[in-house]
Amino acid sequence: MVQFFKKKCSYCGEKIEKGKEIWEYVKLPEFTTLKIKPFCSKDHAQLFKLNIVGTPARSSCPNCKE
Repeated sequence: MVQFFKKKCSYCGEKIEKGKEIWEYVKLPEFTTLKIKPFCSKDHAQLFKLNIVGTPARSSCPNCKE
């Protein structure tokens, strides 16, 4: 993946040097598919997977009228 700027860790927000980021597919509540996100370490990727960050989009559910 080509990148021009430093990425931030999706868990802690720290900037990651180019080439040192760890890319993981994670489930986000806003989306139905897995998204690839950068992390500064494998531990932060696992923590992110355990503590899913985000808010589910209400409009994505066809059964919910809210």
